[in-house]
Amino acid sequence: MTKLAVVVLNWNGWSDTNACIESLIGLENENLHIYVCDNASSDNSVRQIRDWIGLSIDRLNMLREASGRTAFELRDLFDLPSSVDTGSIPEVDGKNSLTLLQTGRNGGYAFGNNVGMRCALKDGCDYFWVINNDTEVEPDALTWLCKRMEADPEIGICGSTLVYAGQRDTIQTWGGSKFRPLRGWAFALGAFAKRDDPIDATAVEADMTYVNGASMFVSRAFLEQVGLMKEDYFLYWEEIEWAMRAKGRFRLGYAPRSVVYHKVGASIGTHDTEGQSSPLSEYYMIRNQLRFCARYSRISLPFVVLDIGRNVIRSLRRKQTKRLVTLMRALFGLPFVPAK
Repeated sequence: MTKLAVVVLNWNGWSDTNACIESLIGLENENLHIYVCDNASSDNSVRQIRDWIGLSIDRLNMLREASGRTAFELRDLFDLPSSVDTGSIPEVDGKNSLTLLQTGRNGGYAFGNNVGMRCALKDGCDYFWVINNDTEVEPDALTWLCKRMEADPEIGICGSTLVYAGQRDTIQTWGGSKFRPLRGWAFALGAFAKRDDPIDATAVEADMTYVNGASMFVSRAFLEQVGLMKEDYFLYWEEIEWAMRAKGRFRLGYAPRSVVYHKVGASIGTHDTEGQSSPLSEYYMIRNQLRFCARYSRISLPFVVLDIGRNVIRSLRRKQTKRLVTLMRALFGLPFVPAK
């Protein structure tokens, strides 16, 4: 039986993470192994997640068994100081498992998810679903991802239909986004479409430059040939870099019936309609845009710098000193410093 891994990264977001875990345990799949990685949270996340699982796991397992599915076994490794070195971690034992891991530090999005994927690789998993902690999934969401991937072995990463959690009739994206070199930016495919609008999945796959990082279903062959995500981005642009690194070796896929509800940047801020951009979010978005374009799309750099320049002028006119400092530090690649 195909061995499936789901990797969820938590950082100061235990409430969202607990809701995500509950929806994942409700998946209809078997031979399913969930890896919850904590990036050294400072909000007591480890205790909150552990306590919630202790109170909830029996109830959730009873629901699974009532529907003819296998219960989950808990593998609590939160007490380990760091799970980055997976060599010391015992292999998973059982048909379905829930593993709690401590990464040891806040190394960013790619770092934390890579810890989970390394552990899942060691456990012999065949497919790896990297999913945001601020999501909840339909019970058949993973099944449709598996079906699309197995139908075309050339697909290395497959995306889901992301729906706004607060507007469940509205699409965030059909799987992913298309990058525009003359803008140095990407736009989400299907953004703000209605959920019942017709979808041409073949056209979506043809247009897609990368799969949205809130739901990325990855094959073992992809990880073995392309490698894990690059960790020097820390936050944002990792998924497009991953896709560009695999170009020519793997295609991108889209499973329209795999539905994931996304709260959109619940812990850090966003450019979407559900929240305003935080300084940290804006800093990494700009810094990594420059970093990505310098590596993969140099034609984009003049347009990116011009756009940043407009924002600098706008901040000067509006006397937005804190935002100006954030923009300049991102432009020159200086470390982020929280505004006081």
